[in-house]
Amino acid sequence: MLPDTQHIHAIDYAGHHCLQMQTRHGTAVLALHGAQLLSWVPSGQHEVFWLSPQALPEPAAIRGGVPVCWPWFGKQGMPDGAMQHGPVRNRSWEVSCVHADGPDCVSIELVPCNTLSPEDPLNRFASDLHVSLRVDLDEHLTQTLHTHNQAADDYSLTQALHSYFAVANASTVRIEGLAGLRYDDKLQGTSDQLQTGSFMLENACDSVYQQTSGAVQHHYTVMDPDGQRQMHITTKGSQSVVVWNPGPIGARAMADVPDDAWSQFICVEASNAGDDSITVAPGAHHRLVQRLQVSPMKQ
Repeated sequence: MLPDTQHIHAIDYAGHHCLQMQTRHGTAVLALHGAQLLSWVPSGQHEVFWLSPQALPEPAAIRGGVPVCWPWFGKQGMPDGAMQHGPVRNRSWEVSCVHADGPDCVSIELVPCNTLSPEDPLNRFASDLHVSLRVDLDEHLTQTLHTHNQAADDYSLTQALHSYFAVANASTVRIEGLAGLRYDDKLQGTSDQLQTGSFMLENACDSVYQQTSGAVQHHYTVMDPDGQRQMHITTKGSQSVVVWNPGPIGARAMADVPDDAWSQFICVEASNAGDDSITVAPGAHHRLVQRLQVSPMKQ
């Protein structure tokens, strides 16, 4: 049974069964399909996430918002037949915990619904992993993707929170926090490239950046001058970040993205990908966290 409280309501949104979270700081909409955030509107501001108007119906993955890629990113370390970005973004999740702290903070925790089929990709490739996603809405929006390895062997985990940030014009967006980092360019097939200065989109991009400092947390900022705002991303449990946009040619090849919509979003993805694969020991836990905040552009 879905929770229905003063601050959490079951709603239909963009054709999906969802939970709407409300605090005095704003509203967020969380789909049960894929545990996918579809919307976040901070108080007094406009929509933070891009959601495709051509998103395919369930059981297909939803294009936009914040897809959950787990327990592998892309097909890293997996056989060719493995599902792109793992199986949990294509399945139903259920509520495992709800907390509402008056009008200031609401949190929801979801877990994937289990299936008994031996052909289920989770049963085939990650039967002894337990995953949950917690979403906290207060003055920030925070997602925590928690993995517990209940197997007797190590598990090599890659994953991402694949955020589609809505922007006024992707061609004018700058991303701060990447300067000096090395990255693999998946489109060009090159590796160990050096980012000099701020990132700006040139046609299309699909790059995995690696941190080398080993710091506990990292900060990135999406600067959207045409939209007059900046989106701040703080990550924990992550030493990599993915930047992706299909560009005009890529968008035209995608059935669930309008041809001109590439200019309306930029993906900056808190991740464990590339060299940042995580070895989760038997009985161990790993948490991938991203905390988001939006503010006006500084003049």
